[in-house]
Amino acid sequence: MSSSSLSIGLSALQAAQRGLELAGQNISNVNTPGYTRQRLEQAAQASTDVPSMFGRTPATGEGVVVLGTTRIQDQLLEVRALQTRGASAAAGFVANGYSMVESAFGEPGDTGLQAGLAEFWSAWGDLATDPSSSAARTSVLEQGGRLAASFRELSGRLSTQWGGTREALNASVATANRLTADVAELNDAIRAAKVAGSSTAELEDRRGQLVSQLGSVVGAVAQPMDDGTVTLSVGGSVLVSGNHVSALGVSGPSTGPGTGSVSVVFAASGTPVTVSAGEVGGMLTTLADTIPSVMTRLDAVAAGVASTVNARQAAGYDATGSLGGAFFSGTTAASLQLAGLTAAGVAASSAPPPAADGSNADAMAASSELASGPDSLYRDLVVSVGVQVQGATRRADVQSALAGQAESARLGVSSVSVDEEMVSLLGYQHAYEAAARFVSVVDETLDTLMGMAR
Repeated sequence: MSSSSLSIGLSALQAAQRGLELAGQNISNVNTPGYTRQRLEQAAQASTDVPSMFGRTPATGEGVVVLGTTRIQDQLLEVRALQTRGASAAAGFVANGYSMVESAFGEPGDTGLQAGLAEFWSAWGDLATDPSSSAARTSVLEQGGRLAASFRELSGRLSTQWGGTREALNASVATANRLTADVAELNDAIRAAKVAGSSTAELEDRRGQLVSQLGSVVGAVAQPMDDGTVTLSVGGSVLVSGNHVSALGVSGPSTGPGTGSVSVVFAASGTPVTVSAGEVGGMLTTLADTIPSVMTRLDAVAAGVASTVNARQAAGYDATGSLGGAFFSGTTAASLQLAGLTAAGVAASSAPPPAADGSNADAMAASSELASGPDSLYRDLVVSVGVQVQGATRRADVQSALAGQAESARLGVSSVSVDEEMVSLLGYQHAYEAAARFVSVVDETLDTLMGMAR
């Protein structure tokens, strides 16, 4: 029995006290977003005596030494949660883009393009029953003007949605740049703290939250490095390495669609960056595919209306006995408008005056029933958009469920369990009491030995 026994007891008291403090830290942060529970790392401290061939030491050790604290994480679950979070954000924005497109059509409804087409063809049917009526001719022109305006308005709404998505892309890229700069700053602080031997748990928690946000914004992937930093990359391109940041920018037109492609690039070099996940990935899909594909099909409907009506006009005779002129000008939804025709120029008859049979107007009204006519094209477009909305929404729901499962699995490892911490708290409490009792016994024994020596 020697004073080294007191050192053993002291190390046990200090370790137990450190464990109590750490359990308290975990419990106090049970509801702190982004907090990762910590575990005390300790090891038995061996005797400092040097063994020899002909000597043997009776020492049993020098007690316990606290090595530090460890954040409890499963790196595989962390990576999976980050990846599924990015995929969920992208799928959610794509679904939202399709929903916005569907709402722009307003179908079925009395104000939609389908109703405008029906009223336009109906006006031609009314003219067929009374081809000499100037009121019926005027009605055809008015309905044609309204139909063209409906095409332009729908095209304008889609273009506005494209422009709004483009502005949102700029904002999301700016957010990603701010987050990457913060991650680089924390990388530097964590590396310096590790060199100094200080705790980095709280700094790593803050960085983890930023990385999580970057996963949702651009689908960033994090790779831990040996010096405590993380390297962030998107599509194989490095965004953050240590304290170095490669800022992102947006290249391409600010208005559209159809005026050029939009892409994410490195701001300094202009090199394209492949972004397929996160909000930015969903926005790029909406800008490059969702809205342009719908606009292309809508333009085909507008072109079909113009070509069908103009061809039938050219096959008939107007009120002056001349062959009908062009009714519509423009070949896209944005450019469709009346060609400056007067009421007398509406070709209702299939024969020149004095014939006024209205058969050409009747044939025009029957265009709504053409198997490959504009009405059929428009119905196919509306149905296709509806199907795409359902499919995109279903994919978004699936990705959201997968992201939720991955996050639950991640939190199951890294989040604080009050029950587990209470058990740990009781264990350290008993260890402290036992160490205190050990010190007391050693003290009493030493007093007894010293008394015997006197």
